[in-house]
Amino acid sequence: MSKVGMPLRRDPDDRKSPKQAKREDEARKKEEEAARKRAEEVRKRQEAERKRGKPTTSPTSQPTATPTAGPTASPTHEPTNKPTEAPASPPTAEPTQEATSRPTQQPSQQPTPSPRPTNEDDRPRHRFRSQVDFSSDQLDLDRPVTEFLQTPHSSVYLEVFNRDLRFDDGAEFEMWSFDSPQSGRGFPGPLIRPLEGKIFHATVHPSMGPHTIHWHGLEPDPRNDGVGHTSFEIGGTYTYQWAPEPGRPGDPNYGAAGTYFYHCHVNTTLHAQMGMFGPVIVDPVVHPDYPVTPGARRAFVDGPEYDIDTESILIPYSLDPRWHEMQHAAGLSGEDVGLNRFEPKHFYLMGGELVRRRSGDNRVWSLSALRANVAGGTKKPTLLRILNANYLPNHMHFTTADGEPVRMAELIAHDGRPFRDTSVPGAPSPTCREAGYPLLTDVLAFGAAERFDVLLHPPERGEYRLRVQWEDWITGEILGVREVPITAA
Repeated sequence: MSKVGMPLRRDPDDRKSPKQAKREDEARKKEEEAARKRAEEVRKRQEAERKRGKPTTSPTSQPTATPTAGPTASPTHEPTNKPTEAPASPPTAEPTQEATSRPTQQPSQQPTPSPRPTNEDDRPRHRFRSQVDFSSDQLDLDRPVTEFLQTPHSSVYLEVFNRDLRFDDGAEFEMWSFDSPQSGRGFPGPLIRPLEGKIFHATVHPSMGPHTIHWHGLEPDPRNDGVGHTSFEIGGTYTYQWAPEPGRPGDPNYGAAGTYFYHCHVNTTLHAQMGMFGPVIVDPVVHPDYPVTPGARRAFVDGPEYDIDTESILIPYSLDPRWHEMQHAAGLSGEDVGLNRFEPKHFYLMGGELVRRRSGDNRVWSLSALRANVAGGTKKPTLLRILNANYLPNHMHFTTADGEPVRMAELIAHDGRPFRDTSVPGAPSPTCREAGYPLLTDVLAFGAAERFDVLLHPPERGEYRLRVQWEDWITGEILGVREVPITAA
């Protein structure tokens, strides 16, 4: 059976309710029918290619070229020990999140890159004639080869799980997400935090396959971008490899430091709603002209410093219970399962202070409060990272405890790109604050998948409020509201 048609497999330690058993039985029948249709389509396509004289590629065949194993699991063998992570060695205080643990040793040499296929005259030959051929031939590969595998500076091992999780309003839903050996099975997926200019590996073992990991906002090569129809969907395991571009002071065209996220790109709309996503933060290199204060970090290479201890992330997320009754491949065979109708009934704010996220199974990381440093103290400002993992537009309001607007939010970056003054062509581009006009606001509007980096500047000590509204795409009607307190000290 094609892995596209494989039903979800629950963890053996999960208890099945009658409702879950019925749901899995229905999903299994639909998956088997979808698998039959897909297998027939593949057979027809391969037959047509043979008639044209074009060599066929089985979507589940394993590549013949295998690189030497690096510190992460080899992409051609089932890992017996989950890999540890290599140090990113940033000059400032190290991130402490669960997905950035360090290894006990480094390999003595880099892995040997995979040899390119050759023909009788020993000249290199590519397997595909063009990117179009490459993208159109890819379906589901069990263990794709990581081409030109390098020794990573940091790495993470991710598995996929499905589990019923309880949210802060008491509602319980089946969720699918990623977990690492350090994180436990919770939602959202574990934080991933690589460093600019350093090689990063993420080895994914879907176990409920096929799945991918797409690095939203980052730009790896097509094989490592995780978009199934331009690379491949993974049935067994694969090691993604990429290195964020280093920033250059005053240059808006370089640098990757900022806030991003990763998510599955198979049946994307459904799988992301089911919870298959997590945050990515790329930390900047430290430039000698822009030293860093102890206990602080820069948002980008020449960006403002912020306080590591109070750095937080806010993730708006809304949930449509009907979608959480669907199975892995719902809608992929052309049937109308209602994925064009998103009608959420529950509205959540995920996240919190990054250095204080607790690990462990069955945890939903809910945001209940924020802290913000007041100017004049010993600490740098608080950085709030905003990641919209939601299918509705949002409005965010910063107010006093009495509900009066207060301009305390300074926008410094959007979608991983700093706000700079580029008004003089060819000249260095300073930040907006350095150019004399910091982008201060009390309200922020944003849509699905947008990210903002915001420095908080409360005018004085005391209590403030952050209110987030979910709005209808067409009517603008407010569908949900959540508030969290901000304590300024």
